[in-house]
Amino acid sequence: MKGRSFGMVVLLSLCWLLIACPGDLRLNILYDRADGLRSGDRVVHQGQTVGEVQSVALRPQGRVAVDLQISGRFREKVTDQSRFLITEDPRRPGDRVVEVIQLDAGGSPLADGTEVEGSTALSLEVERTRRALKAWSELLQKELGHWEKKLRELPEKEWYKELERQLDYWSRELGRASEETRQYFKTEVAPRLEEMLRELRKRLRELGREKDVEILQTKFEKLQSV
Repeated sequence: MKGRSFGMVVLLSLCWLLIACPGDLRLNILYDRADGLRSGDRVVHQGQTVGEVQSVALRPQGRVAVDLQISGRFREKVTDQSRFLITEDPRRPGDRVVEVIQLDAGGSPLADGTEVEGSTALSLEVERTRRALKAWSELLQKELGHWEKKLRELPEKEWYKELERQLDYWSRELGRASEETRQYFKTEVAPRLEEMLRELRKRLRELGREKDVEILQTKFEKLQSV
């Protein structure tokens, strides 16, 4: 009787493990070329081995299909925010790995059998730049809208000083920004700043403060030339 009870406990434990541990994840990654990747090469995530390349096959259309197997313990880490880059294996000189790179935290886990477009170092950098620019532009538009509202509520003297500080701030920020960011600023933000300057210039001239107008205009021209 005791033997049967023990056997039932073992059986139930095994069933629980089978239910609790998800199965391995299989994915098909498409590339323009294999870059020396072979069956048996590792799949890594943050330096840790999480799976293995099962096969590398050339499709009729000329694309390379790489079949990956990801261990069930790591399948939730592989999401629609994951990108798959073929790169050199740091542990095995001459071999390659598929590196799983997360562009953003979270995301929806990929389903078994999902076909995904592979990444190159260049495509990954382009996507990161676009995402960073989008986030930066959204933040900038929000900040600019808030700043415009605040500016309208200030008297002329304070408005002038606030706009002068903001122009100096944008000059410093753009000096450190990428070319894409600077281009975005010039096409989307600079026209709004110029409109503000035009309005303030009119108000300052009515008050006889031509010198202040010249200072702001000089700062704005400096900003446009960054």
